[in-house]
Amino acid sequence: MEKLTEAEARALFDEIDTDRSGEIRLRELRDYGLANEGALGAAKLADFVRQADTDGDRRITLAEFQKYFA
Repeated sequence: MEKLTEAEARALFDEIDTDRSGEIRLRELRDYGLANEGALGAAKLADFVRQADTDGDRRITLAEFQKYFA
């Protein structure tokens, strides 16, 4: 995936974070993928979370998301 600006990453994060918790959980990623015709397998989603989740809490914060994509 090509790099995003911080503003683009923020907008995408906000779109995925449907419960507005300030963190993206695996369920939200799965739901986003299904809603956008890009259903990803559990292994790919889990791999993304492992790479982007730098503190290991299985949730992706905005800072982690921006670091990964921007």
